Amino acid sequence: MHKMSLFSWVLLVFCVMYSIFTPNAFSEQYTRWGLPTGAKTRFGKGKIFDIKYFPDDNKIAVATTVGTWIYDVQTGEEIDLLPAHATYVRSVAFSSDGTLFATGNDDGKIEVWDTQTGENKATFVGHGGGVSSVAFSPKAQILASGSYDDTVQLWDGHTGEPLKTLRGHEGGVYCVAYSPDGELIASGARDRTLRFWNASTGEQLATIFVPDVWVGTVAFSPDGKIVACAGNTGRIYIYDVATGKRLKTLIGHDRYINSVIFAPDGRTLASASHDDRIRLWDINTGDRLTTLNHQSFVITIAYSSDGKTLVSGSYDGTVRFWDSTNGNLLKTIAGHTARIFSIAYAPDGNTLACGAGHTLQLWDLHTDERLKTITGYGIYFYSVAYSPDGKTIANGGRSTSSILKVRLWDVQTGRFMGSFVDGRSQATVINFSPDGGTLATGYRGGDIRLWEVRTGAQLLIGDLLRILSKHTASVKSIVYSPDGRKLASGSSDNTIMLWDANTGKHLKTLTGHSDVYDIVFSPDSTSLVSGEEGDTIRVWNVETGELRFPPIPHFGDVTSLAFSPDGSILASGSNYAGVYLWDSQTGKAIHTFVGHAVHVTDVAFSPDGETLASSGHDGTVLLWDMTTLAPNR
Repeated sequence: MHKMSLFSWVLLVFCVMYSIFTPNAFSEQYTRWGLPTGAKTRFGKGKIFDIKYFPDDNKIAVATTVGTWIYDVQTGEEIDLLPAHATYVRSVAFSSDGTLFATGNDDGKIEVWDTQTGENKATFVGHGGGVSSVAFSPKAQILASGSYDDTVQLWDGHTGEPLKTLRGHEGGVYCVAYSPDGELIASGARDRTLRFWNASTGEQLATIFVPDVWVGTVAFSPDGKIVACAGNTGRIYIYDVATGKRLKTLIGHDRYINSVIFAPDGRTLASASHDDRIRLWDINTGDRLTTLNHQSFVITIAYSSDGKTLVSGSYDGTVRFWDSTNGNLLKTIAGHTARIFSIAYAPDGNTLACGAGHTLQLWDLHTDERLKTITGYGIYFYSVAYSPDGKTIANGGRSTSSILKVRLWDVQTGRFMGSFVDGRSQATVINFSPDGGTLATGYRGGDIRLWEVRTGAQLLIGDLLRILSKHTASVKSIVYSPDGRKLASGSSDNTIMLWDANTGKHLKTLTGHSDVYDIVFSPDSTSLVSGEEGDTIRVWNVETGELRFPPIPHFGDVTSLAFSPDGSILASGSNYAGVYLWDSQTGKAIHTFVGHAVHVTDVAFSPDGETLASSGHDGTVLLWDMTTLAPNR
């Protein structure tokens, strides 16, 4: 056996103790950190919920749908991911002595971590709903947590022992905060109230009815004399803590406010809103000082301990650092994604395209690097599809005018090639014909439109070839048979229709479903599989229109479907976050992949069949290893 030197042992011990929060140039790609069982890669860092500075201001903790990311403030590089494992982290708080930090999870659990090493010290279990907010007492290792179960819970920060349960709210508790002296706890909830509690006894001291539907964020001033709170109206309310009197109402945001926080000197209040803005306010005069802009909803903000820097997290996928004195943008960390709506493999299997809200992302599947990010002005990317030659990507997505257009993009350059415009422009689903000469689009009104794609021209936008008008409600899915002879469409009118792809003639209507979410042809074009809102998968004989075997019960709505290239396996995604594998010949369940925190939006097999990709509303794509399943089938 090889013997290690004393130096090697010391180095190993050092690495084990300190590698969690120490950047390591030799560590594997962050896309492989904290993966669920069966996954080999993750694209996207998840949706951002909360951000807090570490006590030394050198790192930040970012709570997301995949866990808690730790970043180096100076470089913006990832240091570690503390995975949440099929739930998500909504809030982060550091203890007053800086030795611990807590994360509140949507599954009702609270995790406590060592600030220096990242070691998981304890798990607190007791809430009957998701934990929305956590806060440590300034003078003791006591943790307060607010939950959707309508309660505030006090815990011993070291042992996890529940100390007191504060009851009185008549709706989910969205936020909790300690006063600077640790004597009071403030909590806001969906019952329109801001409540004050004695932190020692748990006695409810006062209730303030706030003129909002809910109170989503609360913060004490550094001197503890006033408290700021906000909710759904876009207004910020400032109250005197001693009397409960409203002192000011700050008006300026257009949509509801997700976070308010006082600067360390108490002179400025920062607020983050769904109107994509951060506003800084003079707390004495109520005047607006500065406005900072993101490209989407701003969810969370935090000041550094010296107050010179403000960090923000947004659904635009970025963490941004701002100079709080002049509003200048200092640094941006990218890679977070609020939601991924659709995915598509390039025909050669080397690249994956992701429709990720404000961006269209292209990922290299060999290096796990993001090759390109396409951002069209005011465009929201929903459905994506590669042309059969792999040179063009079509997407359907909303623009700033709330119109859904179909656009074409050059894969190599990212250049916008043009859009299909017909005066309606409400396309929800798209698909290329196997020869790439036609693009089919399905519309909210029930129409299907077939467009010519002029390959080789500078602009690939061709004429409208025909309109298919038999559905009476939104077309949810549209797909060509692999042999190019048929077109199938699934609709909210509870029907599936088969059409002659060349003539547009209506061939057949399949009934029996409720709202049809997705459909897919088998590779040999003989079977059509459909999934519905009603938790059922059906496999149809294309020629006869009959079911090949009884409907397959599904756990949750069937949000997406895909066949393996050889046709032997059917994959399905669920609104309950699972990815399921089925034997396509019998309907027998083969395997379940668990890793997304919420709703699965799309599934797709790689061209070689060795990988299954799934996307979700958690803002991630997971690549699942199919090769390990073969011996178990």
